[in-house]
Amino acid sequence: MKTTELMIGDWVYYWHPRKQYNVPMRITKKLFSLVNEVDDSLSPIPLTPEILAKNGFVYQDLPFEDFYEGHGLQIHGGNYADRHSNWYIICGINVAMDITYVHQLQHALKLCKIKKEIVL
Repeated sequence: MKTTELMIGDWVYYWHPRKQYNVPMRITKKLFSLVNEVDDSLSPIPLTPEILAKNGFVYQDLPFEDFYEGHGLQIHGGNYADRHSNWYIICGINVAMDITYVHQLQHALKLCKIKKEIVL
């Protein structure tokens, strides 16, 4: 994961050396200043249907299209079998962004001026 992709408030996994597993955490000002030192310990959190549902996105199953809808946005793509599949978010006429990870969803929400705290 590139540290240049991160902003304060982003959710990432941190590899906890003593516990030997990934711990979800948010990037803080203090951690952001140390991010180059812990870069190898950070990994992105894959965006999943469960995370979308927890955050108010509702699954819409239409005859020729299925997507998640919420907060004035549509999120298309993804695959229940593939946890690392690509999604894309539509946030206006002719505006779409590819997203795969939670921090990318956070960035898309911010770009669309939607104040929503992501819940894991």
